[in-house]
Amino acid sequence: MFSNLITYGLQKSAFTAILGACLLVSACTVPPAQHTGVYDPYEASNRQMHAFNKKLDTKLVGPTAKGYGAIIPPFVDRRISNFASFMGLPRQAVNNLLQGDIPGLSETVLRFATNGITLGLFDPATDFGIPDNDADFGQTLAYHGFPQGFYHEWPLLGPSTERDTAGFIIDTVLDPVNFILPSSTTGMGTTFSILDRLGDRNDFSDIIEQTLYNSEDSYLTARSLYLQNRAFKLNKGVNEDTLEDPFSDF
Repeated sequence: MFSNLITYGLQKSAFTAILGACLLVSACTVPPAQHTGVYDPYEASNRQMHAFNKKLDTKLVGPTAKGYGAIIPPFVDRRISNFASFMGLPRQAVNNLLQGDIPGLSETVLRFATNGITLGLFDPATDFGIPDNDADFGQTLAYHGFPQGFYHEWPLLGPSTERDTAGFIIDTVLDPVNFILPSSTTGMGTTFSILDRLGDRNDFSDIIEQTLYNSEDSYLTARSLYLQNRAFKLNKGVNEDTLEDPFSDF
């Protein structure tokens, strides 16, 4: 009975989170008809959050990531990164399916089966030329016609849009791994994901610090990089129409 109550509580929490995300998506702001370029109506508050994130990176995230890199050998860091990616494949497969991307679904399933032989610790799938399409629910929402909404920056998590925020919530709550693994191990994927992000922050510290601390306007640079990367993923490539001028006037 006690386990049933726990299960009911988890299901109710999941339903609440999904409902909130759906409401957020349905309320995604559509830019005015005359608007062109980036839709960032809350730039002033976004800049304040960006400044907070920079301080957080300076005092906590950056030093922690570099300490992590000094302690964890590269071989172990790669195993952590591989396992974090492996744990995300079931969620990715769901999004491939929801996007009607059968070739992408085949790739994801094949990657999962191939890397599963090593329990996700190694990545033979990449060696065999099986691509990782990295599908997420933000892309799924875009595929079904939901607008991007306005740009914003979250504490610690960084840049996002209304649509991508809703996608992140739904991806997190409906991650199939949460329903497959025992409840005692459901936090394992999150733990490895955090460690993987620390490893990335250490591995790409030069690029990140160049963006945050050496750019003329780090807010505009970070916003431009995020939106261009999302446009690249949504369009399966880059064209001139998807690239915005980070220093344009609004």
